[in-house]
Amino acid sequence: MIRVRVIREAGCVSEITVSGHAGSAPKGEDLICSAVSVLVQTYFFSLRRLLQLNVAAEMRDGYFFLRVPAGLQPELHEKAALLAESMLVGLDEINRGYPGFLKVTEEE
Repeated sequence: MIRVRVIREAGCVSEITVSGHAGSAPKGEDLICSAVSVLVQTYFFSLRRLLQLNVAAEMRDGYFFLRVPAGLQPELHEKAALLAESMLVGLDEINRGYPGFLKVTEEE
């Protein structure tokens, strides 16, 4: 199972940790793992490329961690929040279409 842990500060995503594998198909053929990876990495690269934020992430097989920089200008903060919510919509849709392979938890 893929576990996604979302930490929010003042209602906005400040950290995301993704761990595990869906196990719905052999390694390299698992569409659920691929879809989750694409969403999370697109979020990360969008923060870096589109918003030009200096965001560091830790990525390795079956693990991803990202922390949104603190103290962003209000306009950048809004844009980063929108990108995060978009990623979460995608994860929710994966979970609806393929229940039992993905668990998303949120903490404030």
